[in-house]
Amino acid sequence: MSKSLKKKNHWTNKVHEAVIARGKEGELGFELRGGAEHGQFPHFGEVRQGKGLIQGGKLAQDELLLEVNDMPVAGLTTRDVLAVIKHCKDPVRFKCVKQGGVVDKDLRHYLNLRFSKGSVDHDHQQIIRDNLYLRTVPCECYSCHSACGSVHFDLMVVERALCPADMFQYSLGRAESGCFSKGRLR
Repeated sequence: MSKSLKKKNHWTNKVHEAVIARGKEGELGFELRGGAEHGQFPHFGEVRQGKGLIQGGKLAQDELLLEVNDMPVAGLTTRDVLAVIKHCKDPVRFKCVKQGGVVDKDLRHYLNLRFSKGSVDHDHQQIIRDNLYLRTVPCECYSCHSACGSVHFDLMVVERALCPADMFQYSLGRAESGCFSKGRLR
């Protein structure tokens, strides 16, 4: 397949924008599903007509949400995406794409693909990873006998780390948290 044909069929050419203002009750008229806590791109669930005022474009069920007012949201939890939307002034601009081909709702699948450095897909993967790292907690796991033994890190979503039941899976129940940035715990 020629390079020009590949570029023509690339998923980024199918990205579209929808501009929506909140309705009388402050609703935008859609349900948000997926999110990093489920290993998925944020995507639209049921789209309710008449709740939000569509000023341009369209929304469809199961479309992936890539950006909200030019802020990339792939790799964020549903709660974080909703917070971004909540703090946006009307009208809110959404960049969306229909699932299919390389991009579907499974983040893990997309992040496991290999792309050449500097390509649109490689850059998009890096944005997703950056967003994922913003909302994860490094959790140090020690062996039962010695803290000097092998040490490895497990990453957990912050909301799950706050659940005491999750602590039982660790041998000593010891968790360390902090800001994880650029591959380091600060």
